[in-house]
Amino acid sequence: MVLFVDINDVFRAPLAAALYRHTCGRTAHSAGIYVDEGAALCEALCPPLLRGHRSRPLSAAMMEKADCVWCVTAAIARQLAETYPQHAHKLRAMADIADPFGMGGAAYAQCERDIRAQMEAMR
Repeated sequence: MVLFVDINDVFRAPLAAALYRHTCGRTAHSAGIYVDEGAALCEALCPPLLRGHRSRPLSAAMMEKADCVWCVTAAIARQLAETYPQHAHKLRAMADIADPFGMGGAAYAQCERDIRAQMEAMR
């Protein structure tokens, strides 16, 4: 299982997981380090792939179960390496994806394009 991790698990990580499932055909999930569990992106900004997604916190059990953990930034990967040193060998960092939070629809659209490009490259 592939796990994508972000700070809040509302947009970047769940979108990466959904696109990974779609483009690579493998099981993928998402989680966040600092999560308001059950949070969702507002309807106006939510792409169809994320309809129904609710945030969930990263757990030690998720880290154990994952074969590979993709972090949406190198900083998150470094933080997880410190928190879960026994799983450091599973950690990968995507090319840093800017967080669109609070920046409007155009920023979310750009973020989605950036994530799509990285998922296509993983094929």
